[in-house]
Amino acid sequence: MKSIVFTQPGVVKVDERSKPTIGRGDVLVKVHACGICGTDVHILRGEHIVKFPVVPGHEFSGEVIEVGSDVDSLRIGDRVTIDPNIVDGTCYFCRRGYPHLCENLAAIGVNYDGGFAEYCVVPASQAYRVPDCVTLDEAALAEPLACCIHGADQANICSGSTVVILGAGSAGLLLTQLARISGASRVIVSEPDADRRSLATQLGADTVLDPQVQDVISEVSRITGVGADVVVESAGRPETSALAVRLARRGGTILQFGMVTPGKSIEISPYDIYYRELTIVGSFVNPFTHARAIELLASKRIDVLPLITHKLPLTKAEEALSTFGTKGSIKILLVSQ
Repeated sequence: MKSIVFTQPGVVKVDERSKPTIGRGDVLVKVHACGICGTDVHILRGEHIVKFPVVPGHEFSGEVIEVGSDVDSLRIGDRVTIDPNIVDGTCYFCRRGYPHLCENLAAIGVNYDGGFAEYCVVPASQAYRVPDCVTLDEAALAEPLACCIHGADQANICSGSTVVILGAGSAGLLLTQLARISGASRVIVSEPDADRRSLATQLGADTVLDPQVQDVISEVSRITGVGADVVVESAGRPETSALAVRLARRGGTILQFGMVTPGKSIEISPYDIYYRELTIVGSFVNPFTHARAIELLASKRIDVLPLITHKLPLTKAEEALSTFGTKGSIKILLVSQ
């Protein structure tokens, strides 16, 4: 089979490998499509702790072609999407209902070979059946949607909320839709790219702002009068993290959803947090939300297909990775031929 291997930081190799063998509790998945995530780019740049070489890819869907002897929850031919995050179930955090904070958290595509390959071994517990009404392209976005659902939960977006979203990449556009179906009365999206602003409007944003030519703080103040109930940082940049704090109203919530490069920091006034009674929360991966993501995809309340801008074969992985984040790109899928 073909696999895409990051052999060391900055080095991508197309490798020919034997089809992997499964354990008693595993399934072998023939990968249909795997999305490129910012985490994959951080890994390639050496900004995320992994043991090289690694086959990345944690946003993928496919078909079960082999099941282990102890597996009775899945059958050959099942169409599946994968929750890549594997926990030990016994640490302090797992036993208190926070498995995503597991002291021994590992992930397919980070610690284990992932979906940038024609086939991938997956513990059966991490594979979720996909209903017939959901395509495998859509199912490849179940994992990022699940992460966004957790973010919306953390931010406590509710009926009547005014929500500002900074960044209209794939996560920002999913969070835009989640804010809308969660009952937000107004969704404001700030994004420098015109095409992404247009798509944000199509997917439910009431107002879009261009931070290159508009003063976002002034515009949000003008629109809301007091600031936003919820501000979501989904761009993963220190400057937008700092901006998010300034956009929240008194008593507002700031959600740090975007992954900022480790080591980067911002200045923040403790007095400001105290006096304005701000709530600042993080959002990490997808605890207990993967099944909810599939349900939302099946209900068609969330539309992920407009986010898919590129579909490239595995052999063009380097091109796909270099395209990530460029103008005209949102979600890039690597597909098996």
